[in-house]
Amino acid sequence: MASREEVISSVVSDLEQKKGIEPEDIEEGENILRENYDTLDFPVGRVTLQRIWIDKFRNLNDEDVRFENQNTVLYGENDSGKTAVLEAIRFNLFGRQERQRITLPDPIQHDKNSLTTVGNWTVDSQHHLIRRSMEKEGSAYVGHQRPKLVFDPNSEDANPHQARNTQQDISEAFGLWPVESRELGRYNIFSLFCLMAPDFKTFLRWQDKDDFLDLLFGMDMASAINQSKTLRQNKYAISDEEKTAPEELAVAKSRIDEIEERLSKLYGYKERVNEIISAKKDELRSVNDVIQRDDEYQRLKELESKRLRLERQVSKLESEKRETRGDLRQKRVRIERLEEMQMGEDLHSTAQELQKYMNVPDRCPVCTNDVDDTQRRRLLQEGSCPLCAKPVPTERIEIGSERDVEESIEEQEKMAEELVELRDEERKLEGEFKRLVRELQEKESELERVESQIEDNSAERLLEYQDELEKTVSDLEGTATAIQVEVNANKRELESLEEEMDKLQGAYESRKLKSRKIQALSSFEKSVNYHIEQERASLKNELESEMNTLLKYFKEGSFADADEVTFDSQGGYNFTVEMDVQDDIPSSRHNQNSNEGKILALLFHTTVLKLLSKQSNTIPIRMFLIDSPYSDAPDTGNAPDITRFLSALPDILPDYQIILTVADTSMVERQDFSGDYKIRNFS
Repeated sequence: MASREEVISSVVSDLEQKKGIEPEDIEEGENILRENYDTLDFPVGRVTLQRIWIDKFRNLNDEDVRFENQNTVLYGENDSGKTAVLEAIRFNLFGRQERQRITLPDPIQHDKNSLTTVGNWTVDSQHHLIRRSMEKEGSAYVGHQRPKLVFDPNSEDANPHQARNTQQDISEAFGLWPVESRELGRYNIFSLFCLMAPDFKTFLRWQDKDDFLDLLFGMDMASAINQSKTLRQNKYAISDEEKTAPEELAVAKSRIDEIEERLSKLYGYKERVNEIISAKKDELRSVNDVIQRDDEYQRLKELESKRLRLERQVSKLESEKRETRGDLRQKRVRIERLEEMQMGEDLHSTAQELQKYMNVPDRCPVCTNDVDDTQRRRLLQEGSCPLCAKPVPTERIEIGSERDVEESIEEQEKMAEELVELRDEERKLEGEFKRLVRELQEKESELERVESQIEDNSAERLLEYQDELEKTVSDLEGTATAIQVEVNANKRELESLEEEMDKLQGAYESRKLKSRKIQALSSFEKSVNYHIEQERASLKNELESEMNTLLKYFKEGSFADADEVTFDSQGGYNFTVEMDVQDDIPSSRHNQNSNEGKILALLFHTTVLKLLSKQSNTIPIRMFLIDSPYSDAPDTGNAPDITRFLSALPDILPDYQIILTVADTSMVERQDFSGDYKIRNFS
């Protein structure tokens, strides 16, 4: 496989060949790749297990299992706790991983409240002790997050009262932190080194398996692609404003062109109007000069002044005439009324004579309603009721008092005096009215003569022309003002549009830059993906070669007629075992509970671990845990092949500590593993 620098140089070269990618974009891509394409540095080279003590874990109580860094087979009956030992090993090293796809459900015995594991590990020939416990607290589990790690527990410096540690402390001490810090999940990472029943294909079906293998084999470029995608989706994401900037910019530019064209026309129109105003004002000044020097104009001014004075006098006289006529009308109405009243009294001398002795009552003697003068006279003259005109008995007519007679005489005297005064005032008003009519006629005649003289004056036509010029100038100045108002409105809109244009131009330039960056990063990702595929292709070739070699151990069962193993040309690490007779067997088939699935997993895990052992710097776990490889259901056809393969594992993986759990069944005998394995009877 190519070195890190060779890959970086090749990606940069790819980008340089692309059109539209600027040097700064190439530099950005190179920096992303350098920052995210680091070779993992593992401070520890080898981690194996010496011994584990297990108490109250599943069905195990006070169980001490010694491995002494050797290959071991835990051999015994079903449900004897063999699988629990492997789970306890995983728990001791990694704790209980919650809310992940691989978990450790309910490990504490149902009638107990806690469990404890103590693991003695070898880390590069040095002894490390991990004590990890867990307690029930309601429905939750606590304590497993705070293990205790002791370096070289047999030394004098070992402190039994040492404070608890964190999982990171253990991962760093065991050299696992460079991988674990990538947040891949501890149990997921360990699934490569641990084939657990019932799902032997856990690792094969892990979604992030491809990136994890790339990481282990020095092809850690997935994080560079993720960083590039993050930049495209966040830093260089095109906003809604930037998306619409080109269209809005075109609309604003079109509107600016329209306004500028309109302003150009308005400026031309205003210039022509100002020229006309200037010409009319010059003409008006000439007319004014002529008028000022003309004697007829001076006489016309005097006549105009006299006409104005006469018009005011006529208006005043007409107002006085109307007022006098109104007063005279009121006087005459009052006089007529008094004369009627007086005439009525004269016509009834008999009644006047009787008033010396009696007075007519003010109310009708029959109906007692008030009576007027006419009714009163009818009563006195005819003796009739004032209302119904029927005869009234003489004895029913009331006799007025002397006081009433005196009051009536006084009223008549006052009426006569008022009548005299009114007639005198009438005569005066008639004289005043005649004077006003006469004077008004004189003023109107004089006004007519003045207006006739004005009409005959030669300067009048010049003044009319002067008025006409002044009106024309005024109208033109109004037009010029309206034009200026429209100019100002268009200028304000133009300024606003130019400000908006600046913003839109900025958004447009930003969109162009981001689009270029997105295109460059997309090209960068394609190039990196291409190199990943190239590197993966090289690794796949090695995997194919090694797996094809391992097929020789399968001679009797389902894989007896296996021809070869081929990996998919694109994508991740899915593969297919091509068969001569039966259908091909793909690794993606959901057959994890069958021996077919177990054999696929055994082939793949073993091959990956063998190639990892050839790496000079790789993950330090040197363990391969295999739980119940024969399954619960009898499969005598595949059992010999599985036994043959497991027996050869110590030779295939000489750098790994292999721990098997095998049930005591008819499919296998203990002596089949006695050569390279330490057999521990587990019943």
